[in-house]
Amino acid sequence: MNTRTIASIAAVAALSTACTPGGAGAEFTELLPDDRLYVNMPVDASNAKDAEDGVWSDYYLLTARVTDDVNAMIALPLILVDVITQYPPSEINDEQNHAVWGPYSDALDPVETVLHIERHDDGAHEWYFVQKPKNADDAEYTDVIRGTVDAGSTRDVHSGTFAIAFDAMHELDPNVGLEGIFVSEYAVDEDGVSATALFSEFSEGGSEAIDALYAYDQIHDGEGAMDLGWLADLDGNGDDETHIVRSRWTYVGAGRSDAYLTGGSLGDVVFTESECWDENFDPVYNENNWGGEGSGDVANCAYADAEYNESGE
Repeated sequence: MNTRTIASIAAVAALSTACTPGGAGAEFTELLPDDRLYVNMPVDASNAKDAEDGVWSDYYLLTARVTDDVNAMIALPLILVDVITQYPPSEINDEQNHAVWGPYSDALDPVETVLHIERHDDGAHEWYFVQKPKNADDAEYTDVIRGTVDAGSTRDVHSGTFAIAFDAMHELDPNVGLEGIFVSEYAVDEDGVSATALFSEFSEGGSEAIDALYAYDQIHDGEGAMDLGWLADLDGNGDDETHIVRSRWTYVGAGRSDAYLTGGSLGDVVFTESECWDENFDPVYNENNWGGEGSGDVANCAYADAEYNESGE
């Protein structure tokens, strides 16, 4: 995933407007997702995830790349919400339970974008971005991002879901190179965040579509853990194998991944591998169950015992 791709989408969708920044509508937006949803995995430098010299732990690099990709997905609605709601709503209904921001576009933007937020009597919120071709009839507006905030949520403790329809965005604007669906379900409290993320028929720039499931728990500015699962045909025989990786890391970045591979042409055979890295992201321990040569000392691991997500969930 190219993080710049996501940033460019958000920038295009929320650029110029005739409105003047203001605080109106804050009562609608205070429970919408914010940057507490990001996975704050420590990295040493901006180019860490591009290292290919074999010095970095392979599983650290996998974990860092995946968390970076998930953060890029999360960034799209967060940036859009943040930018658009810097301006007062263009409309609030008489019942004071539905606010609208937009439409927004700039001279080179082929679409117009509108944000709707609806508040229900039980405190739940629905929010959604719709887009249409510029100058098209309003009947052509299409949902591109839709989210909910659960009843009973507060600013400090809240939960919800959102889904991004990249297929719809790509159809409206071919400059959006992503296709498929991204769905996230999250819960935030005073201590941290937990979330799941689903990639369905997801592709970038015409690449082969993938399905993957990601889950993470993160203490705010502290240790975290992720589970990643995906299906892929390793040997090209037409049967997908199941890949599951669980990674954990401390607040300084040292961590451990425990992975397994099964199904497909492997049948009931299960291959496992574990790798630990230190706070400099250098591998300090590796072992597997297929006879490959292990290395290092488990005493150097931030987490001494393996953990496998055998449920695949």
